[in-house]
Amino acid sequence: MMDNRILSQAQRTIAARKAAAEEACERTLEKLNGYADWKNCLHDLKSAQVKWALYGDEQARNAAEKLQKQRALLLKKYRLTEKDVTPQYSCPICCDTGYVDGVQCQCLKKELRRLLAGQSNVTNVNYTFGNSAETDERNLAIAKKAQKVCRGDALKNILLTGKTGNGKTYLLTSCANLCTELGKSVLFVTAYSLGSLFMEAYLSDLASQKAIMDNLTEVDVLAIDDLGTESVYKNVTGQYMFSLINERISRGKQTFYSTNLTLQQLRDAYDERIFSRLVDRNNTFVAQLSDGDKRILTR
Repeated sequence: MMDNRILSQAQRTIAARKAAAEEACERTLEKLNGYADWKNCLHDLKSAQVKWALYGDEQARNAAEKLQKQRALLLKKYRLTEKDVTPQYSCPICCDTGYVDGVQCQCLKKELRRLLAGQSNVTNVNYTFGNSAETDERNLAIAKKAQKVCRGDALKNILLTGKTGNGKTYLLTSCANLCTELGKSVLFVTAYSLGSLFMEAYLSDLASQKAIMDNLTEVDVLAIDDLGTESVYKNVTGQYMFSLINERISRGKQTFYSTNLTLQQLRDAYDERIFSRLVDRNNTFVAQLSDGDKRILTR
């Protein structure tokens, strides 16, 4: 679900564009209205157009046509064009309102994607499904299924396993970038930095602790890279990890993981409560990528 704060920020940006375009136009018109010939021309033109519209007066129609030509000459006289006296909106489709027939315009969606990408913490924005040079059939099938998960057409979560350098981080990042494109709020973290956040929360006052954990639990998609490399602090890491995973499941949020550990190694690294939630195939797409260094296979 879209964060209302992000939506409001995007709407304010679009509204600011609209205001800027209209203010620029208004300044030009205000200057023009200081010229008597322009002001008189507009007055006569409006009067002729009204008579034509109300009474079908042919004489008024002819007068309006002549006055339109006079108006064009006056613009030229003052070294202006039609664009100068018409608001030049950034988006001609919605005129910088952000909506067309009550539906979000593409310009608003683009601004939302920009804001969402800015808060996602994803550094490799070029890691996408379209840019991948993957050729392994197994990995291609996994990528196809992962895209379905991102789009909400399959299971909620993703757990990618396999050896170092086989493309897990690339695929995880591609999923994060796709979710951002889909308008979801995304947070990409390494397991190591996640462990540091857990310790920070543990050492903080209740308000700060809540803020840290809310940031992790409320985001639509949490992508955790290199699960199993986080520092383990007694009575902290396991407790906070379980709380985070469990809370996200209860809220129906998506969580994506990558790990170099095998499933058996994951079982050994985490207690049963955490492991069972990580590999719950009713909610999670668990996939082991093919071996082989894929770190150079990107366009």
